[in-house]
Amino acid sequence: MAKWIMVAVLCLLLGAFLGNSLTRMTARRHQHTRSVMGLAQFHIDRLDAAAQSGDCANFNRQREYLLAVYGELLQAFPLAYAQDTEFHKRADALRDALQPAQAAGTCSTAVADVKKIGDACEDCHREYR
Repeated sequence: MAKWIMVAVLCLLLGAFLGNSLTRMTARRHQHTRSVMGLAQFHIDRLDAAAQSGDCANFNRQREYLLAVYGELLQAFPLAYAQDTEFHKRADALRDALQPAQAAGTCSTAVADVKKIGDACEDCHREYR
């Protein structure tokens, strides 16, 4: 009886070790994509805060940071951008939403711009989550 209990405990420990190893391997494989999405969300939140407070300089700076994150997005999903026309379309919509308006330096369209950027992100997330 004790022999079977030891075998069962050993099997449980082995299963836990294998499950943990597979989980860590999967997380490591998608580490860049998750970090890009986390960084994008951070800058979108700061962009929204700058738009709400009317801080034009910070709003424009956060928009530039998001444009840099857009470049990282293309590096995080190179095959999707090259081969998937729907993803390509969504990524281009985000780039277009991130482009500054003609009257740069004014905050008159900041809140609308944040909504447009957020909508571009949500459209992609609806399709690919």
